[in-house]
Amino acid sequence: MRGGAVLVFAVAVISIHGQSTSSGLNQQWPVAGQNLSDTRSQPSETTISPSNAAALKPKWVFTTGGSVSATPTVAGNEVYFPDWAGNLYAVDKNTGAQIWSAKVSSYTGVAGDLSRTSPAVYGNLLVFGDNQANLGIHNGANEIAVDRFTGARVWVTQIDAHVAAVVTGSAATYNGLVYQGVSSNEENLATQASYPCCTFRGSMVALNLRSGQIVWKTYDMPENGGVPGGYSGGAIWQPPVVDTARGVVSVGTGNNYTVPAAVSQCQAANPQATNCTAANDYFESVLALDLHSGAVHWSRRLAGYDAWTVACLSSPTAANCPSPAGPDWDLGGSGGNLLSKLVGFGQKSGIYWALNPANGSVLWGTPVGPGGTLGGIEWGTATDGQRIYVAISDSLHTPYTLKSGQTITWGSWSALDLNGNILWQTPDPTAGAIDMGAVSVANGVVYTDSITGYMYALDAATGKILWSFNSGGTVVDGPSIVDGVVYWGSGFPNAGGTVNNKVYAFSVRD
Repeated sequence: MRGGAVLVFAVAVISIHGQSTSSGLNQQWPVAGQNLSDTRSQPSETTISPSNAAALKPKWVFTTGGSVSATPTVAGNEVYFPDWAGNLYAVDKNTGAQIWSAKVSSYTGVAGDLSRTSPAVYGNLLVFGDNQANLGIHNGANEIAVDRFTGARVWVTQIDAHVAAVVTGSAATYNGLVYQGVSSNEENLATQASYPCCTFRGSMVALNLRSGQIVWKTYDMPENGGVPGGYSGGAIWQPPVVDTARGVVSVGTGNNYTVPAAVSQCQAANPQATNCTAANDYFESVLALDLHSGAVHWSRRLAGYDAWTVACLSSPTAANCPSPAGPDWDLGGSGGNLLSKLVGFGQKSGIYWALNPANGSVLWGTPVGPGGTLGGIEWGTATDGQRIYVAISDSLHTPYTLKSGQTITWGSWSALDLNGNILWQTPDPTAGAIDMGAVSVANGVVYTDSITGYMYALDAATGKILWSFNSGGTVVDGPSIVDGVVYWGSGFPNAGGTVNNKVYAFSVRD
């Protein structure tokens, strides 16, 4: 498909409402972060609490064709999720019985196509982006809409034609539009010495939910003409935050892959410089874009310089590693968290940043734990409006001291107050574990996860571990919580994870 092409595969009556489905489904979980503010919290939960979370047990277990690393979405009687084998499922939320399943490749016609994102529910649509089973060259990134009751395809739109473009962050929907970030595998392709590195530019795209037509697309990198050696990178790994009060969609970006030679020379001569790159090189930045036009309302860069590819992990570094090389401190993961007076973002540096949502000024930044190429903060942040909950990977096993005085070299979970003060920190019970996964919160219980395969429930007020469960595979998705049931996938085939093929529903009820 050519860039921007829309393929309409099925005729369907589409119910498009003026507001996000999340406003009408407050007791459901219609998007990855539960709501437009991407808080990963369930305000209507009353059944599971710190007093009974220890009694959580499987209500049902669904066996998939591959690992499940996306937070399941829930609407009506259905639970929706993709797996890494390229399947998309609709399952009865009460019984775990399959309602329908489909191959993502059947929608796009691309062999080996899959999705790793939480399908957003809007009216009778499911909307999600695609990815590739391998890290090779392919035919770009697509956004897909299907009928959520039947799985029938409605439209497919190519949102980026770059050969390495993929979708890793889940979509947000609002007022007839879907907002989708575009990421890439190009920094992995850079490990091939023969690959002409690099030309991908990250972007945010808004599409019409009825037709799939692209309404606007905003790049976070200066134009490079498709020629290697200019500005590239800025992958958007995360779901966006939709701030309806201010009319913006906010998102965090990743590192540069390459920068022009003059920038490299400037940085080499002045290693502490923060102004060598162009003002519109929005790497490792928070962008607030106009909901209707995509125009940049404000931006806030949270790093001074960071050009990096996976080639930099070689020893000695490979040809496609920039010089100087940065630390790879993306704003990745589960996206921002919007509260009334701040919008917060976790960074792979280990810092949680709070910005003024009106203008992007930094309110505070708290170093929660050590940084690393897998975090720092990789995916895990959530808020219930009282506290902000953060997972630290410590992927490089750097020693750090917790609030309790204990020094560790592995992952942990923390709670911050709304002024950035650390309230408590709980180490992963398994020494050496990396805790890069997303977290969720509901009714005083924080749900966390680990590369070890364990799922945990913590007391949100104290950090005390209330419950644990060995899922059988690495867990990075963070659960959805709806009406006293916790829906949670297991398995992750990347970053040293272990695969699995299960989605669990947990309940405290008999």
